Amino acid sequence: MAKNKELQAIVDLAGNVDPSLGKAVKEATGFLDNINVKAVAVAAGVAGIAVATGKAVAEAGKYLYNLGAEFDDAVDTIRIGTGATGDALEALTDDFNAVYSAVPTTMEDAAQAISDYNTRLGLTGDELQELSIQAIQVSDMLGDDLGSVIEESSQAFQQWNIDADDMADAMDYVFKVSQSTGTGFTDLMSTVQQFGPQLQEMGYSFEEATALIGQLDKAGVNTSEVMSAMKKSVSSLAKEGKSAKEGITEYFESIQNAGDATEATTIASEIFGTKAASTMASAIRNGTLKVEDFTEALMASDETINGAAADTYDFAEWIQIMKNQLDVALQPLANTIFSQISDMMPTICDLLNQFIPIIMDAVAEALPFVQEFLQGIADLLPLILPLISELAAALLPILVNLVGSLLPPLLSLIQQVIPPLIEILSAILPPIVEVLLSILPLITQIASAVLPVLVDIIEAIIPVLTPVLKLIVQVLNDAILPILDPIMSLVEALLPAIVSLLNMISPILSPILSLLGPIAEVIGIIVGAIAKVVGWVASGLGWLVNLFFGGGGDTGTAEAVAAYASGGFTSGISIAGEDPNFPTEAVISFNPAYRSQNLAYWAQAGQMLGAIDDDTAAEDLFGGSSGTSVVYDLSGLSFAPQITVNGDASEDELIAKLKELEPEFIDFVLAAIARREEGAYVTAGSRLY
Repeated sequence: MAKNKELQAIVDLAGNVDPSLGKAVKEATGFLDNINVKAVAVAAGVAGIAVATGKAVAEAGKYLYNLGAEFDDAVDTIRIGTGATGDALEALTDDFNAVYSAVPTTMEDAAQAISDYNTRLGLTGDELQELSIQAIQVSDMLGDDLGSVIEESSQAFQQWNIDADDMADAMDYVFKVSQSTGTGFTDLMSTVQQFGPQLQEMGYSFEEATALIGQLDKAGVNTSEVMSAMKKSVSSLAKEGKSAKEGITEYFESIQNAGDATEATTIASEIFGTKAASTMASAIRNGTLKVEDFTEALMASDETINGAAADTYDFAEWIQIMKNQLDVALQPLANTIFSQISDMMPTICDLLNQFIPIIMDAVAEALPFVQEFLQGIADLLPLILPLISELAAALLPILVNLVGSLLPPLLSLIQQVIPPLIEILSAILPPIVEVLLSILPLITQIASAVLPVLVDIIEAIIPVLTPVLKLIVQVLNDAILPILDPIMSLVEALLPAIVSLLNMISPILSPILSLLGPIAEVIGIIVGAIAKVVGWVASGLGWLVNLFFGGGGDTGTAEAVAAYASGGFTSGISIAGEDPNFPTEAVISFNPAYRSQNLAYWAQAGQMLGAIDDDTAAEDLFGGSSGTSVVYDLSGLSFAPQITVNGDASEDELIAKLKELEPEFIDFVLAAIARREEGAYVTAGSRLY
């Protein structure tokens, strides 16, 4: 009852005024976070039964019948879960009543606790009641699942042979460990049961084992690793002829008295194994495994589950306890009413069988009326259908007009989107297909030539590598793995000193590191300059080689030729190679990115050949300064926008529609210019004047 306590209390009190609130509560359960439906629904009518004044007898009878049904379900749970009958079942029912009236719980949870603890531990009477109450309270306070609390505590008590008289104290002790360490109650019970055999063999009591597990979890130590290591130590000590308790004590003292962590880890590896040696050595030396003082302090504490629960009860929970006690007080009457009504059911069934013929006769009498009613509806249909037709006739034009208004802009949008998509796909697909078709044979040839060779190489290498790999694995197993743990321990021991040293050196290195940046930049500049000089020398050597030994269309180095990819005039390097006496050649690039400078190269070449005048060459050629003025012929292009006008339209409206298309027209013109410019510049059929 940790959530919405005030809300549930209000619902309970409201139910005292009007029992019909029970139905409303049931319908509103989704808004009441985690409120027990059964408890609230019953609470909604309790005061009306207790006080009875001003309440209807039928309402009281209904409540008592429902209460009797709930008690019957609870007894059925105990009967099915335990197999008890007769006096034994009656005794367990008394235990159930005691638990249900002692804590703010539901009949379902109380019946589960009674049934499960009786089945698992054979408890009855006061011991069963006390343990069931504790389990319900732990589940309520800590939020643990009730079934898990019962299961894990039962298994732990059986594993450690806890007497029935001591189980309640053991529950209180585990609760105190959970409070002190933050470890879950159910987790503590589960772990102390799981590792019970080895802990008992090493001399730990139930209290010491529980404290140890909680302390390990609180310290952040891997509990499973430590428990597994301690389990391994039992077998190791047995081989040495020592008892687990005696041997563990000796090794603990040796590890605590070791000179350093490395020596402690080495000692721990002898008994706990190399894998957990470091963890165990650290836990022993820092006192994590020392639980005597912690155990004594917990056992001296007066904290109990019942005491903590009572301290945390508030108004809503006390109301729930009062309701449960009233339910138990009314149980005999409720059971009597429920039993009597149940006993009456056979008689009621017999009476019903007598009424069935009467009902059948009534149905037969009603059939003509039903038939006449349906016929009347059939007669009304011809009158109703014309009205429906008129309504459809009035609505359909509106719908048609709406569709007519929406379809044109949608179609226009589709018509505008599809052409550019087709154009993009048409431009992209051919080069992609061409590239793939060109590359595919090459890839096939390479694969056909390389794969057989690789297969032969791998087949030849495998017999050689196999014994080498086996040798490496053997060396790792025999030489490396045994020293790996000591090396890791050494690294862990040295790491803090190394980190401290680096922290001390870092302030000293910072000024030096700041000077390395400018030095690196200077070195980069020098290296770049040297690279350029080397490039020039290589180009000159290439030209000399070409001059004395080369010739033809492939003269000059590839690097030198590549330098003229954007256009220019050669000086010493011959690309065409027609006449060594005239080494200067003009290179014109048709890449649009270098258009302006190549127009200038064109004009300069005309001057060098004497074809144009020096002063007016560029203007005469291109009709503008610096050869940058260009005239485009856009004839043959048409811009045909679609304008939809509904009804009559004025001249101003048409002009406004055309202005809306201005951005589209500008994009159209720019696209046309781009296409013309590309075609004129790259192809021989020029429209560039």
